[in-house]
Amino acid sequence: MSRLRRVLIVLSCAVASFSILACKNLEEIEGLTIENIAVSVVKEGDYQGYQNYFPVTAKVLVSVRDGRITDIKLLAHSHGPGHGADGIIERVLEKQSLIVDAVSGATYSSKVVLKAIESALKKGM
Repeated sequence: MSRLRRVLIVLSCAVASFSILACKNLEEIEGLTIENIAVSVVKEGDYQGYQNYFPVTAKVLVSVRDGRITDIKLLAHSHGPGHGADGIIERVLEKQSLIVDAVSGATYSSKVVLKAIESALKKGM
């Protein structure tokens, strides 16, 4: 067997494994439940949250003042092809709730960003 053929077989196996893992994790993201944290019980402060559901990750910094979410910074966000879910932040700030509609075309990214925000808020409870 030629060296090139062996390399191609190894690469094909790696791509197949990567695809299987990504599909499994996307199914997991689809089933995520977002817990609506009552902001009124979160202490004032700035809290970091992080979620990783390969291939989507999000890291946020959430600021809480006077019983309200006053700011959410998206510190890091990686996602697969398509648009990111940056618009989800404005929805959370406007409703002061994690129960908001996902950004169209970015459902998985929206859910992962929401889980990162949830994680951050839980740190202030």
